[in-house]
Amino acid sequence: MEGTSAANFSSLPTLSRRLSQIRRQKKKTREEMFSEIMEVTRNERAHLNEWKDVVAKYRKDASDREDRRDEREDRRDARDERWRQEDQRWQDATLRLLRDQTDMLRRMVELQERQQDHRVPLQPLYNHPPPSPCSLASSPAR
Repeated sequence: MEGTSAANFSSLPTLSRRLSQIRRQKKKTREEMFSEIMEVTRNERAHLNEWKDVVAKYRKDASDREDRRDEREDRRDARDERWRQEDQRWQDATLRLLRDQTDMLRRMVELQERQQDHRVPLQPLYNHPPPSPCSLASSPAR
């Protein structure tokens, strides 16, 4: 039975075990027991606070990493947006240039067509006899 109770005793949490030991010591006064209990409590609180500090530091580090990742994503998104805008500006400028060139070509074709409409058609030479050298010399000067 002694072995069984010792095995159960070793599985108890440290604070409970320590408090149990303090109660068993009959020679101590109440003040001494109270002081010991307070000391054990302070130590346990110190360990708990250390653990809380470790957890808080881990959470802060994780949060900082996440913030840095978010900032990188934001910068990447902003860069991608600038590139998209720049591409759009290039496309718009290219389309304007092509539109202007098309308009110029259209106007040139229209101008050419108008000039052809006003031009006197050429007469074939075979309908007119070639001028004789005499008629050129005797023609009055104008």
